[in-house]
Amino acid sequence: MDTNPFNIADIIAKHFRNEPLDSHEQQALDIWIQSHPKNKLLFDELIAQSRSMKLDWLDNLDEESAWQRIEKKRGKKRRKQFVWRVAATIALICSLSLCLWFLRTDINDEKEAAAQALHIAADDVSPALLGAKIILANGKEVKVDDTLNIASSSAIIENELDFSNESVTRELIFHTLVVPAANFFKITLSDGTAVWVNAASELRFPEHFGDAERRVYLKGEAYFEVTKDTERPFFVETEEVDIRVLGTHFNVSAYGKNVKTSLTEGSVKVINEARSVVIAPGQSAEWSDGDLKVRTTNLQRDLAWKNNVFYFKNDHIVNIANQLKRWYNIDISLSQDVVLHNTYSGEIGRDVNLSEVLTMLAFVSDLKFTLNSNKLLITKQEPMMK
Repeated sequence: MDTNPFNIADIIAKHFRNEPLDSHEQQALDIWIQSHPKNKLLFDELIAQSRSMKLDWLDNLDEESAWQRIEKKRGKKRRKQFVWRVAATIALICSLSLCLWFLRTDINDEKEAAAQALHIAADDVSPALLGAKIILANGKEVKVDDTLNIASSSAIIENELDFSNESVTRELIFHTLVVPAANFFKITLSDGTAVWVNAASELRFPEHFGDAERRVYLKGEAYFEVTKDTERPFFVETEEVDIRVLGTHFNVSAYGKNVKTSLTEGSVKVINEARSVVIAPGQSAEWSDGDLKVRTTNLQRDLAWKNNVFYFKNDHIVNIANQLKRWYNIDISLSQDVVLHNTYSGEIGRDVNLSEVLTMLAFVSDLKFTLNSNKLLITKQEPMMK
């Protein structure tokens, strides 16, 4: 999170000038606004004031004079209420930088609140590991601890199967890759298609594809980089929809009844019994409540898991809790005082212990996290005593 007040000030100044923000600037601004109620209050106040005045001041600033005025005011009194009242005025004088500088005095308070909002009663929980198991067509289970290439490893699989009946070898033989909670895996299928499989997911695939099509079955979440083959379309079948491609890169999230397909490259057709849609890069097709809708999507968020990052962008706590549950294999309970419709934003790598993720969440939210063994309780954070 970029909490440097001068950087945030420059971003807000660009916003006031109606200059477009790039994705990193917009992300930094959104996270800063969400990180503390006072930030949002200040931003809203500045927006309201900017509507009633010309913005020429942003291009004609006398920062030296502004510093002198602020130093003079700072010498009179340092009460927080006064600082926040002066903040908006400072912002209109020196491109917001001086104003936001005062916010640094509140960062220690926020860190202290985050520390008080995290309680670990037992050992910390480690992040997910690379590993899975394959349930072979004959029911046998093979544990795999490394990435797997079906083409080069087929001999290992075949040794576990009985091909006494030659007709069996002419049929499609399906195996199931099971990636439990607190695990992740990458598999390369017989045609060269690479698949990253998220925690708590299953991928059913054939040892060799047929001549007419390539088809796999997914429960959970996976990212596909499909090898192009114009003669054999590639299908990902879920409980609710089918995804048809020739050669492309896309993510499918199919935990439960809601299915979201997000496209990064190429073209994808999403098919349901009722209708079908075609999406372009940067779009998603979302099946929910019996309807299939195409939307512009946030690929940074959709692909965060594949890039080994927790990236929350205006996410509800239930969605965040589900991600933590799958990645750390923990039981999570929400107390009745937790407001489910509140949203939170934050980012941290997924290769860290659970406590580090909870510290980040406590910093950007009004929630308290109590971890006891593999059980996490989320409650409303008590206000700090001044």
